[in-house]
Amino acid sequence: MTNSHNNVNFIAHITPKTEHYQDCINAIQEILPATRAEVGCLRFELYESENRTQLTLVERFIDQAAFDFHHQQAYTKRVFTLYQGWLAKAVDITSLSPVR
Repeated sequence: MTNSHNNVNFIAHITPKTEHYQDCINAIQEILPATRAEVGCLRFELYESENRTQLTLVERFIDQAAFDFHHQQAYTKRVFTLYQGWLAKAVDITSLSPVR
């Protein structure tokens, strides 16, 4: 069992250009299995806004090192490379902590 006090939680808001909305979904869906298989990944879920203008990733890793490991993977780097031409604005990543 993991120590939830060390867990790191993130919400990533992704705003694709209209013409690349489905491209972004496809790219993220391609990495879901590999990301979820990472030893340190506890949660990695993709959601979309009702008006289909924004994607949201809800992420939880066992610690910061696991999150950093995820961002070092070739499949994650590939998605961020694709984002360079596909996004209307930079990914907005918010770190969240549980209220105690």
